[in-house]
Amino acid sequence: MLDKEDTIKTTFYTLPQAMYNLDAIKIILAEQNNSILFKTLKTDMLNMEKIIVSHSIVYVESGCVEVQTYDYKKFTIADGEMLFMPRDSYLISDYIKKEEDMRVYIFFFDFNISSEFLSCINSKVVQTDEIILKIDVTKNISQYIAALRDVDYNNKTNSHLLKSKLFELLHLVSESNKEFVNALRLQESAKTDIETYMLKHYDKDLSVNDWATLSGQSLSTFNRKFKKAYSLSPKKWMLKQNMKLAKEALSKGVSVSECASMFSYQNTSNFIKAYKEVYNITPKQDTLT
Repeated sequence: MLDKEDTIKTTFYTLPQAMYNLDAIKIILAEQNNSILFKTLKTDMLNMEKIIVSHSIVYVESGCVEVQTYDYKKFTIADGEMLFMPRDSYLISDYIKKEEDMRVYIFFFDFNISSEFLSCINSKVVQTDEIILKIDVTKNISQYIAALRDVDYNNKTNSHLLKSKLFELLHLVSESNKEFVNALRLQESAKTDIETYMLKHYDKDLSVNDWATLSGQSLSTFNRKFKKAYSLSPKKWMLKQNMKLAKEALSKGVSVSECASMFSYQNTSNFIKAYKEVYNITPKQDTLT
């Protein structure tokens, strides 16, 4: 059985969306889960838990980034180095300042951009067992990064420009990192069913749109397939799973008001209403049976 603290729905930083409103982030271009961001920090940021719903590439201009995956693999990149991390990566990362302020460029590109990029690439398959990769930074990549330093687009949500800039980076990376293309192909060919994704992520603070992106589907397709599989909408399914966790917490002595807070209900009456919707009785009645 879970301890009380283990029963709480876990809150993660869901990237890239969680980054868009941070003071430390400069948005160069961004639309939904595709973006080019610049991050500057004057102090360290340690033990940040994240889940990435789009593929990402991180370039460190100054400082150090340490990443640990869910299976305890560790990757470190510092000045002038670059790292690729695929969607559905769960990470604990540290951003560490050195002599100068931390300066990092982060690129996010979703399933659609990745698929379109791969469709126009003719390359030999280079076998790799790694899905998180250190990338060789060529002169062309360095010049591409340098061109971003002083740019300030008037329309930061220009999807055509954003797509063009991301495609440019992906082509530059693939020219000297053949294993990168294969890592992308492995990701795009991996067909994880909806049930696997939902059971894997339902206890995290993810939106339905995040789940759709993680499974490589549009929101409408995800909703349609999910309802066909479960006879429930994703939101109804999520409610049911959350109330299962709430029921377990109540059975371990957690109060109704504490449960409401655990699951982000602003008032207890709304939590009671949600609980009754799933179990047809109130939490208090359930604890008395």
